[in-house]
Amino acid sequence: MKIVIIDDDEDLCALTRKVLVKYGHEAFAFSDALQGIAHSQNNRPDLILMDVMMPQLSGPEIVQQLKQDAQLKSVPVVFLTGLVTGHEKNLQEEGISVSGIAYPTLGKPYEIASLLGAVQRYGNKEAG
Repeated sequence: MKIVIIDDDEDLCALTRKVLVKYGHEAFAFSDALQGIAHSQNNRPDLILMDVMMPQLSGPEIVQQLKQDAQLKSVPVVFLTGLVTGHEKNLQEEGISVSGIAYPTLGKPYEIASLLGAVQRYGNKEAG
């Protein structure tokens, strides 16, 4: 599965990519949101893992842009965020709402099993 990771935390971005590659995925990590968007437009991924709070554009702002792109509007998005505590760190199916659509959200730091579970559950296996 082709997965794009967009997170301004460079270390977490690299670690997430490393884990996904280890488990057989083709993963591309971007700490710059605009580069992540451009890559996604040129190489349609099967899933986008995206931080919520970033310096240039927020995750929800990026999702609004992506959903207006005919090539990318059907690509699933899972938000990654450190804005959760305790039990909320588990995968939330309807964690963050953008334009009335609820997106799954995974709290950071996350367990590898939770990350892989989110990829398996939400990745678009027919895309590409």
